[in-house]
Amino acid sequence: MKRKQNNSVRITVFILILLVIISIDPSIKHLDGSYSYEDEPSEITPVITEKADKVEPVIYIKEEMEINGKPQVVYFLTLDLSDSELSVFPVLAKDRIFGFELLSEMDKRYEALASVNAGFNFSYGQPSGFLVSNGRILTGSLGYGRILLIKDKKAWFVDAPAEVWIECDGEKIPVDWVNPYPAEQGIIIYTPEYGPTDRIDKRHSVCVVKNGKVVSSGIFDTEAEIPDDGYLIVDLEIEKSVISRFYAGQEVMIRWVDQAEQGYQCSGSLVENGVNVAKDTDPWAGSMEIPTPRTAVGIRDDSTLVFVVVDGRQPGYSIGVTGKQLADILISAGVTEAALLDGGASSQMIVDGRIVNKPSTGKERLIASAFITRHKMSTTSIDGEHLLPRPDSE
Repeated sequence: MKRKQNNSVRITVFILILLVIISIDPSIKHLDGSYSYEDEPSEITPVITEKADKVEPVIYIKEEMEINGKPQVVYFLTLDLSDSELSVFPVLAKDRIFGFELLSEMDKRYEALASVNAGFNFSYGQPSGFLVSNGRILTGSLGYGRILLIKDKKAWFVDAPAEVWIECDGEKIPVDWVNPYPAEQGIIIYTPEYGPTDRIDKRHSVCVVKNGKVVSSGIFDTEAEIPDDGYLIVDLEIEKSVISRFYAGQEVMIRWVDQAEQGYQCSGSLVENGVNVAKDTDPWAGSMEIPTPRTAVGIRDDSTLVFVVVDGRQPGYSIGVTGKQLADILISAGVTEAALLDGGASSQMIVDGRIVNKPSTGKERLIASAFITRHKMSTTSIDGEHLLPRPDSE
């Protein structure tokens, strides 16, 4: 009997020690209720913490909390970019410039460890700004929004617009647009993600590039076909166009800011240097003073990304947050830089193939782009330009 009692005591002590170790796990960042702005600071009170059965480099945490006495459910996805086996990159719906797709379909297609909705878009699903996926530029920069860049396992933000150019024969030719619709004045790049042709049904200057070399250059009277293994350089101007200087066999290369491997133009800034800088309005999101479901991406340190999704529009469960409250949550999670992504019914997070949050409409919403997290994927290289493999080729 005494031996059984001693065993029971040992088991009890062992369990208590395990609980203490788990509670001080340095890889888990709990909210501490701190804030950084002085006007009506949010009172953040964590209620329940649920940690998925994951270890680094991917950590998922669900927090049920109260902010100023109102219930909120917040989902954190923390990613260690320094892990050699982890790949984090933005994707387009159906890997095309135009169209929409459910996040669960993107998640499944890429066999993702986790996925989160990305930013805003124009009609037909055209992204709202600069997007580079696995070393392949898919859309050009616009004038508003912070741009998240990832390269060499480091992440940082730059302000829009982001420069894009063509290098050839020691010359640097500025690119004005990448895959715009409709066509715009200036030098344009069209890639296969845009569609089979450039959709310009009038005379225009066209340079066809395949495998990093000019195949042909001249005037087209109608739509020009976009090669699967290259791209078009286009100018609506006929006379005195820079395109007339390109010649067959010439080596050309598309370049962009910092030659980042991944790039995504978010909307407004939320956190800068650890300070809450959220505004009351946002050109894409509208009013930032209305509590609503929201999504954001932040940087804790240069090798750690943090995605945050907040449920909303569900009284008694989760109300949703304002822009300033969202920034406070990010800061409390140790984020020093952050920007806004699309919200409302688009706010969604998937972990291990399961939708972990509760979209405000009770079901998934079709979206135009997403961030995918998965084990390192192989890329093919065409004369130094890394191309995202087609889903049917994986």
